[in-house]
Amino acid sequence: MQHPLRGFVMQGKAHVGGHITLIFSVQDDSQSLLEQGSRGAGISLDRGVIIEATGEPGNGKLVINGDAPGGELHRLVLEELNSHDSIFCQYDWKLSHECELPASQGFGLSAAGAIACALAIQRALDVDEDIARSRAIHIAHRVERRLSGGLGDVAALHSGGVELRLEPGCPQLPDGLGGPGAVLSWYIEMPMVVVWRTTSSQHTSNYIDDGDWKLSIRAAGEHCLFGLREGQWNAKRWSELLSKSAEFAERSGLLGDSDRLNLLHLIGSALGGAGFADGTLTTRLCMLGESAVIVPSEFPMSNEWQEAVVENLQMRGLGAISVSVAADALNLH
Repeated sequence: MQHPLRGFVMQGKAHVGGHITLIFSVQDDSQSLLEQGSRGAGISLDRGVIIEATGEPGNGKLVINGDAPGGELHRLVLEELNSHDSIFCQYDWKLSHECELPASQGFGLSAAGAIACALAIQRALDVDEDIARSRAIHIAHRVERRLSGGLGDVAALHSGGVELRLEPGCPQLPDGLGGPGAVLSWYIEMPMVVVWRTTSSQHTSNYIDDGDWKLSIRAAGEHCLFGLREGQWNAKRWSELLSKSAEFAERSGLLGDSDRLNLLHLIGSALGGAGFADGTLTTRLCMLGESAVIVPSEFPMSNEWQEAVVENLQMRGLGAISVSVAADALNLH
């Protein structure tokens, strides 16, 4: 890559979707960050994090504007980028950061933010898109694990759609990047609503760094994933995924933690108020926030229900927004 020219301003933008985890099993015993992760299942979203990166010739300074919860994640991304090519530290960077969903509520925004940061900076320097994407996934997975963050969000976002993570770790990538992670996914147009308590939630590390929670989650996750791993992974498995995710929430103990059961009762009341107490919609907890996702019980289903449901949820003091499944969560428009 060419060296920077004085006075030149470089700009790049990335819009990366969030991710909802429905089932997972902690697999973080390996010493290698790229091998740590989780088996599990979840959904990539068409709302997440938007980052615009502006670079001017300098010495690697980083300034972050907007609503980022903190700057450590972005500093680590830049540090990791520098380990791949020293060109990145020959610029001073300004990042404009926008979250479309609340942080620390089970929507995978730290993974989305790490990927978006790596993509935006590389796009500013006109790095080949295929190289930039592989590098962004590799780096974001390492950064997430360095911060004890999400175990499988990066691998899930790499695949998009409704994914089944068969093996833990960063996915296998070209040019010697990535790890042993293996993910299957399918995509179908699906209107959804995500719901969250407007109070603060716990960081993922409060669960996955706790020995008792880790054992409980791993046992429940492996039990519920066992059947899902058999046969073809496609849209015909939707009702089975919904059933297993409900079982996982109960078996793991997460359903009874952080008043999540009361959250489900509030959502049930809102669905009734919107005229959807007939089972056409299903609610499932997002792991590990105090949040949930409302999805069609069967396909196909129009998006005409979303507005009324969001309105009824907000009337009950909950945060709510309409979303859809993202086929390519790394390049949203």
